[in-house]
Amino acid sequence: MEINRSRLLETFIDLVRIPSNSFNERAVADYIKDELSLFGYTVEEDNAGEELGGNSGNLLIRVPATADGKGLKKLLIGAHMDTVEDGIHHVEPVVDDAGNIRSAGDTIVGADDKTGVSIIMEMLRKISEEKIPHGELLITFTIAEEKEARGVQEIPAELYKGFDAGIALDHSNPDSIIVGAPAKIAILITIHGVGGHAAFPEQRINAAQVLARTVSRLPSKRLDEFSTANLGIMHSGTAINVIPGKAYAEYELRSHNEDLLDFHLTRTLATIESTVREARLYISDSNKGGIGDDNSDECPIRKATVEVDVVSCYESYRLDDDSAPVTILKNAITKSGLEFKSIIAQGGSDANILNARGLPSAVLGCGMHGVHGTTERANLDEMVKCAEILLRALGE
Repeated sequence: MEINRSRLLETFIDLVRIPSNSFNERAVADYIKDELSLFGYTVEEDNAGEELGGNSGNLLIRVPATADGKGLKKLLIGAHMDTVEDGIHHVEPVVDDAGNIRSAGDTIVGADDKTGVSIIMEMLRKISEEKIPHGELLITFTIAEEKEARGVQEIPAELYKGFDAGIALDHSNPDSIIVGAPAKIAILITIHGVGGHAAFPEQRINAAQVLARTVSRLPSKRLDEFSTANLGIMHSGTAINVIPGKAYAEYELRSHNEDLLDFHLTRTLATIESTVREARLYISDSNKGGIGDDNSDECPIRKATVEVDVVSCYESYRLDDDSAPVTILKNAITKSGLEFKSIIAQGGSDANILNARGLPSAVLGCGMHGVHGTTERANLDEMVKCAEILLRALGE
């Protein structure tokens, strides 16, 4: 089952040269459509982009079972087209003698998830060229996976009802699959202080400082063997001589354990409320008036307030050893000459959504490493091996 290495590499390099941060996947979607139409595939596009405010929808390819593949498994196979925000920059990939593909070192290369997209495209070409037997397939190239897997949520579950398994290409080593991933909650924090002129701090409550105190008290990093927390976004202010009246942060909690997730959420919300409640000041005759005071408060007590939105991003999942995706991929990996490994991950993917909607789904490694950073790389040998595994999985 020989993979066309040069064509796979060329596809990947073409893709990483195209910026495609979340909600900006249009050019990549058009590239996929153009390339796969040459091999006789009809590529549908849904309206997920319109629904989510992006410039492209999800791409869907329905491939009927071959005449000699009627008894084979029905599979959903997918990868996501978007990258993290650093993907807005032009990338000129560099290939070394070991088959590693990197950027020049100042941006991501886009291995997450253009390795997966490239491999699935090569799989489809091989199916077309060599008439490889397979059961019914639904191929998905999704948008906005890096934004809490919002793109795949726009694909109706009816499209894969009755399918046996889902396979998402969104992981590193091709000898391993992700069989469990955590739930994630996003906590959006907006603090309102009392803004005004920086020369009159006695009369104001700096929302940025209140936010800084608040997030410094929140749980961080690894919380226990099942859970993590991270502060991802903070912003406030309009000028250096203005005391910010508003500040905003986005914070997340992840856990494989629902009870622990509830515990950490309760603790987080209590910390936010109690810290913001401390931010009060008394306006007396000695610090009242002047050009910095609008004299608008009838009550002498000024205080900060907070708005908190809790958003459930996706649910956790854990696959049994005898589940369809584990069995299919274990057999395919073993037949490809590798030692099978199963992994419990701490990150989410499109597979979280598919599992929550009733389609048992695992994540297969596809040669991406160091993702979301400037040291990110893809490995061509691993991409080739993943393509071989994927083609073998069609016959399991």
